[in-house]
Amino acid sequence: MASNLAAKKILILKLGAIGDVVMALSMINAIREEFGETKVTWICGKTVLPLLERVIGIDRIIVIDDKKLYTGSLFQKLFQVLDLWRKVFLDHYDIVFNGYRNKLYKHLLLPVLSKMYIDFSGSGDKTFLKECYHSDEYCRVLLGKDSSHTKNYGFPSLQIENIAEPKTELSKDRVILAPGGAKNILRDDALRRWQIENYFQTAKQLLEYGYKVSIIGSETDNWVNEYFYNLEIENLVGKKNLIELIQLFNNSNLLITHDTGVLHLAKLSQIKIIALFGPVNWKERVSPKENVDVIWQGKELSCSPCYDGINFAKCYNNLCMKNISVELVISKVLHYSKNNFGKNPSITVN
Repeated sequence: MASNLAAKKILILKLGAIGDVVMALSMINAIREEFGETKVTWICGKTVLPLLERVIGIDRIIVIDDKKLYTGSLFQKLFQVLDLWRKVFLDHYDIVFNGYRNKLYKHLLLPVLSKMYIDFSGSGDKTFLKECYHSDEYCRVLLGKDSSHTKNYGFPSLQIENIAEPKTELSKDRVILAPGGAKNILRDDALRRWQIENYFQTAKQLLEYGYKVSIIGSETDNWVNEYFYNLEIENLVGKKNLIELIQLFNNSNLLITHDTGVLHLAKLSQIKIIALFGPVNWKERVSPKENVDVIWQGKELSCSPCYDGINFAKCYNNLCMKNISVELVISKVLHYSKNNFGKNPSITVN
């Protein structure tokens, strides 16, 4: 078991996506607490590099162009693999942790020497357990613990300078909407997204209540812009990098989004989050200890949640997301506004 090993050097392979990498960051705290002084090397993709560079507790970062690895030509894919092999050739580690279920990722680590190799391709306690928070599961599998180990190690600190904004009156409190996302290099999981019309109506009503509304997203989320043209909102889609988003969160009151990378990135800040879940089991994505209010309306639906960790069931109406009403979300905002957006995690399940 890894917990019985005096690990002085640990290698972690987790390229992306943003949400998965954020949840995996809890391993840094687990390593420090369980192993003490340990040199941690992380192999990551270019997309998450700006974030990992700010994480306190990662000693070395090895970068791979994940876009070329996944979607490039055969030559580009081969070059990325060979270049990684060159960087890790005959490196020796006490533990090599492969944060994937797919056994193909093991090939990226062929030139690495290790006393212990760990991944999620096994069964039983050696893979993600159902209805268990993935952030905790990364730590449990790394440490070689069984299903009875449910400790939450939390996230490591980041080296980020926040630019403080002047305090605003309650009528100008900022609410951030993230209507896009649920998409990465490999796939577009549209079933996870709350309907764009609902985000529009939410923004419209928030403006009527006197809130300042901002929308965010990556450059690939520019498709959402046309839905908000007629509203006096702050459009930051494609204009903020990962670190700037965390700074924005720390200077805002509330984030409303569905299960996407932004949700997990926001956990690294102090912002209150309203998270909208449907086809994905929220228990595997959010801890009750986090400053997140989960809204899930699929209790009466036999098909929800339908995501098995790899694929979604065939769905033609997405009722689990459509059943989340704008009125319910607005009522949550008003409730937290009255309480000055303080920490008060809760779950709304109907």
